[in-house]
Amino acid sequence: MARHPWNRLWRQMCSGRLPSYRVLVPDSVTDSVQRVWEARGYDFPASRQGSTVVRHLSAPAESRNLFKSSMYFRGLTGGGIVTTGAVGAGTLGISALVGDLFTAGAVTTGVLAAATGVTGAVTGRRYLKDPKRLSKKDRASARSARWITPQSLGFVPGIKNGQDTDEQRLFHLAVTLATRIASTRAWTHPVLADHVARVDLDETVASVGVRLIELVQVRVELDAMRDGTEAARVNAYLTRLAEAFESVADRVMAMHEYLEHLRALDEQLIALDHSERTREMGERVLDIVSRTAGDDTIGAQFRDLNLEAESHAESIARLLADLDHTAEEFDDLDAQIQRAQESSGGSGAAEGVEDSGGARSASGTTPQAALTAEADPAARIEHYLDEKRERRDEPS
Repeated sequence: MARHPWNRLWRQMCSGRLPSYRVLVPDSVTDSVQRVWEARGYDFPASRQGSTVVRHLSAPAESRNLFKSSMYFRGLTGGGIVTTGAVGAGTLGISALVGDLFTAGAVTTGVLAAATGVTGAVTGRRYLKDPKRLSKKDRASARSARWITPQSLGFVPGIKNGQDTDEQRLFHLAVTLATRIASTRAWTHPVLADHVARVDLDETVASVGVRLIELVQVRVELDAMRDGTEAARVNAYLTRLAEAFESVADRVMAMHEYLEHLRALDEQLIALDHSERTREMGERVLDIVSRTAGDDTIGAQFRDLNLEAESHAESIARLLADLDHTAEEFDDLDAQIQRAQESSGGSGAAEGVEDSGGARSASGTTPQAALTAEADPAARIEHYLDEKRERRDEPS
């Protein structure tokens, strides 16, 4: 692969850590399965790969119903059936020996059977209504889930026989950027709510992973054909694959630029909150002073001090506009690859790209459409500040 600025960024952020991600391909399972896994607490999205819970998802239990209400239903009901059967068999044996009905045993068996039925009805109802439960259809879908792992991108752990690929490094960088984006203060701030609704970060990273898996598979097959009679054509195809890889790398670099904008926005939001708290204290002090001293010049002085909050709001509005522009750069991978193919030229070589690196996978994902029309950045800042003032002015 050609040299690209992402290599330096990967060395800074990921080179000292072993890749340990496991990202779900969204289209490989139904929405109901994803809701169940969310209820179980599995951190399968790309933006939540930092916790240790994601390791539990590697177990076969992901497609089975092994949780609290399931254990109660199966354990208590199964234990009741076994106990009832044992008592009933003993009663039947004693009755056969004495030649008459063993009344005490028959009553005990009936009581145990009734208790087992009630227990099964109560625990079974809770089990069937548990949001963690996978239906029979969902279990089949869960078993066919596709995952993006270091191994699927050509990574082999080990010291002597270990190997790594540029595709794995690039995706490791994308996952790291996604987790850091999701952990910023601005990502969960109310002023950014409309913007976040337009950017599906997990689907963006998953689509990058699907594309990189395709590139790895095709590149390995072409490398095996490099020494044949079609070496010139294979080299042309590999060149086009490198161009497709560069398009994906550009998208990941756009995510890094997006992260830098969010970090700058974090600083401005913190400064804005401090200015708002200072403004509130200034208004309280002004109220006290105006009722005691009655000096008109004091009000003008405090109003001058409160201008700092407006300057922070203007800076945040500009940063929000930059965020919108940057998000658009990594929101459409296919369009970027298509532009790279058109600029490279050559009909035969272009066909190679389409077959090897540019073809859209059947299970690939498309970027999410905008959910709502986003408001003007300055208007969103004003709306956020107005809401804070209204909450502050509400009587306790």
